[in-house]
Amino acid sequence: MIETFDPAIAQAMAFDGGVGVWIESALADLLSGDAFRTYWTVLGWLTVYAAIAIFISSADDAFLDLYFWVLTAQRVITRPFRFVPSQKRLDEMDQKKLAVMVPAWHEADVIGRMLVNTLKTMDYRNYEIFVGVYPNDQETINEVERIVRQNPGINIAYVGHNGPTCKADNLNWMIAGIVKREAELGQMFDGVVMQDSEDVIHPMSFKVINAYLDRADMLQLPVLSMPRKWSSLTACHYMDEFAEWHGKDLIARSHMTDLVPSAGVATAFSREAIELLRKERHNQPFNVDSLTEDYDIGHRFYEAGLKSLFVRYWARMPYAKRKAWIGGRDIYKYRRELVCTREFFPDIAKISVRQKSRWMLGISYLGWKQLGWIGPPSHRYFLYRDRKAIWTAPTGMLAYAILLQWALYWLIATVFPQAGKLPPLIDPNSWVWTLVLINFVFLVNRVIHRLIFTGWAHGLKYAALAPVRMVWANWIGYLASMRAARRYIWHVISGKQLTWDKTMHAYPSMAELGQGEGNRLGEALIYWGAIDETVLQRALALQADEYRPLGLLLLDLGEISDDQLADGVAEHMGWERVDLDPLAAKPDLLRHMPRAEAAKYGAFPVAREGRSLTIAVGEPLSETQLADLRHKLGRHLKVVVAPLSDVSFGIRFAYEDREVFAADFRAARVLRKLSILDDDQIRKVWRSLRQDWARLGDHLVRRGAISHTRLLTEQKGVDALDEAELGETLVQKRLIKRNDLLAATAAQPQPPLGFVQRARALGYLTDVEWTEIQEAHADLIMEDA
Repeated sequence: MIETFDPAIAQAMAFDGGVGVWIESALADLLSGDAFRTYWTVLGWLTVYAAIAIFISSADDAFLDLYFWVLTAQRVITRPFRFVPSQKRLDEMDQKKLAVMVPAWHEADVIGRMLVNTLKTMDYRNYEIFVGVYPNDQETINEVERIVRQNPGINIAYVGHNGPTCKADNLNWMIAGIVKREAELGQMFDGVVMQDSEDVIHPMSFKVINAYLDRADMLQLPVLSMPRKWSSLTACHYMDEFAEWHGKDLIARSHMTDLVPSAGVATAFSREAIELLRKERHNQPFNVDSLTEDYDIGHRFYEAGLKSLFVRYWARMPYAKRKAWIGGRDIYKYRRELVCTREFFPDIAKISVRQKSRWMLGISYLGWKQLGWIGPPSHRYFLYRDRKAIWTAPTGMLAYAILLQWALYWLIATVFPQAGKLPPLIDPNSWVWTLVLINFVFLVNRVIHRLIFTGWAHGLKYAALAPVRMVWANWIGYLASMRAARRYIWHVISGKQLTWDKTMHAYPSMAELGQGEGNRLGEALIYWGAIDETVLQRALALQADEYRPLGLLLLDLGEISDDQLADGVAEHMGWERVDLDPLAAKPDLLRHMPRAEAAKYGAFPVAREGRSLTIAVGEPLSETQLADLRHKLGRHLKVVVAPLSDVSFGIRFAYEDREVFAADFRAARVLRKLSILDDDQIRKVWRSLRQDWARLGDHLVRRGAISHTRLLTEQKGVDALDEAELGETLVQKRLIKRNDLLAATAAQPQPPLGFVQRARALGYLTDVEWTEIQEAHADLIMEDA
């Protein structure tokens, strides 16, 4: 029996050695095969190509590095003789009138915060903002209109057709809006500034533009990334790149060529220069055939003989304050800040590839096609630098692939030395090996420069991983180059126009902007410009005497509107701010949130996706309330913020038979059919009607009939849906007077709401149209009454 198993045992004992021999034999056959040796030879020639290509590109980069350091030494010596106005002089200069252009396509998430932060922090008075919107982007329009209602310094410039098109088209329509505004004012703007909807603009930016705009027709201020989590490779590689581009490359380029390519943001033009380009291009100063109109316009400025400047200005800015030990006066701490525009660049690789492919498509491909190779040698040199990514990005990936295969072969040869050897990819005694060693020195130079400029711009914490991010940036650049090539080839084959390749944007929180922590509603309302510190302190004093939630108290005092309260609550809670039309809610959606729960929690259903339900609130909900509501509904909840009157109106009327509004709906249909009102005006009339609605309890508190605390106590004992029962209960308990209840009930509008009358009150009906409606549609007026 034992003898029977002897061969099997012997085979098992020899298994390890047998596998090793088999692997070594298989590798020897593979490495000695003609196909593999041919492949190895081809790989050797590719190595030669990669070494030469990397040497050419690296030598170019090293030359620019050297030029920058020589220029820096020269600028240090000549600084006393250059125009560098003091901050005091900037403050004393007469302020030119500036028009700030902000193109927007699907920017509802960020445009409101950008506009509010700019208006709140900008240390400049004489400017107006123009936001370019498309007719088919209603969410962005609504968000901009909401800010416009509170800030008259903002203008909406409508693009004449649906989007998306390209950014240049949007900018051209904004220029038309600026010209129209100039006709209204009887005054021309002195300069035009380009910004984007995700930009955090330095408070001193417009003062710097104001000072330098007399010295050039186009100004470019630096652009940097907002600080991100130090370990985020995708987000932080933008910090590295922009720190070096706008801290070194653009300085050297502007000095060498007297031409500054616009970055698309933080760019200012003299009004005369814009007018010149308008006349030259039939009222379209920006090139609609380009995806990088900013890059294109910089070259056209130079061709037109116009001067451009890259301006890096360091300002002394306060960042903290304390009370003096004696006297109690405020003492500020200051630091030097680069006057620049910052923004959140993408932190997701896929989105980064999409953004960078658009840049490459516009600069490298379309720039080559539209501009060719123009200008003196220095210009052509930088045109080459702008376009070399077409071949350097794939070459970089080829070099990584070669290195990986060489490392794999080295590992095989080390572990299995008897498998055989291949000739070296590079002969150590050849000129190619010398080139590789030189390229290694160039690589060290690149890493050192990246460390220097990232550390200068963002601090040593971010410099630590800069070498790792260089590799990641090469991978992102390679994928972007492939996507750009595919899009351009398809454009050439199909003839299809290239349109705006949208990138989603984010905007910093109050804490990230240094505008407070945002964890108090009062702070948020101050940030959004709804109140000032004096109003807040007065409300807090009243709140201390008799408690009432701050938002409701400010509504009672008439210090804010419920639109402003919604802005503050959204900022305070970190929830999305939305507009709500409760009567547009479908019955099947309402079934997912019973009216009893809606009334109890002050929430209204907005949308459903799978097991998730989006609800709108007008006041903050606590975590306990949210947890309770999730349990009762059995759903995941996404909370958004809408005006309190819209939420309350929806809870009161959307669940009932909407035929009570038949007269109002009919009036809206008739006025639209007669072309007296458009859809936007009809929406505004409905919003105005809903703004009149307030809960019975709020009316009673505002009349002083009952305290907020007692009201909450009594509400627990009655049906949350039945305001009439609540009122009667309060009267029977002698907590309020009958007259107070009648007055509060009378203050609540009842259907029909008077749509035609409200449209007339808002100025949407002329006297002639009102007369015609009275004569031809008398029944409308009767129903309205």
